[in-house]
Amino acid sequence: MKTEFISHNKTSLIIFFCGFYTDANCFIEFDNNKSDLLFVYDYSDMENNPLEYFDFTPYTEVNVIAYSYGVWALNYTYNMDLLPEINKSCALCGTFCPVDNEYGVNEKIYDLMLNSLNSDTIEKFEKKMAIGSSSPLNIKPANRKIENLAAELLNIKMTSKHSWFKKNFPFEKVVLTKKDRIFPYSSQSNFWAAHNNKLELECGHFPFFEFRDFDEILEG
Repeated sequence: MKTEFISHNKTSLIIFFCGFYTDANCFIEFDNNKSDLLFVYDYSDMENNPLEYFDFTPYTEVNVIAYSYGVWALNYTYNMDLLPEINKSCALCGTFCPVDNEYGVNEKIYDLMLNSLNSDTIEKFEKKMAIGSSSPLNIKPANRKIENLAAELLNIKMTSKHSWFKKNFPFEKVVLTKKDRIFPYSSQSNFWAAHNNKLELECGHFPFFEFRDFDEILEG
């Protein structure tokens, strides 16, 4: 994993677990400067987790947002006991099962992406993120290399296949995207069926333009 820290000299912190392909560049416009931000991204290596060395002691409140495969990555980190006490939490467009025919992305579709990854397929992936939204989305591109993304996809599959979670992070709120062309709505719905605080949106895999900022995502 990698992290990018953005300081606003606040006593509250939002830890944001990005999804595949994404990094801080994709989400920075939703920063309202009211909290420090710690973006977690690049899941090509799960063992070296920089959260182990991050100093959480200056913060009186730590909240967490996890997006797409970042939902699984957060739970992985939670099982490594590397998270501080969390106040508010929200999962968007993801589950704890990234590659799964019932609760995640279909394995055949996942393998097709993995085995054909190039600049063209990444461009198609970017476009699919925006499908289902009522208006064109200006999603900022990530600063990632193809080789790194291929390693990320492979490691997510291999690590999730052989990881067994002893505990599951208790998300306060989950957001489901009904027109999602990346992480199927049916998988999201199946996994979170028993959750009592679900927000279902009529949009695609990048729901952030449905909110003013990160604080609104964490509300209620």
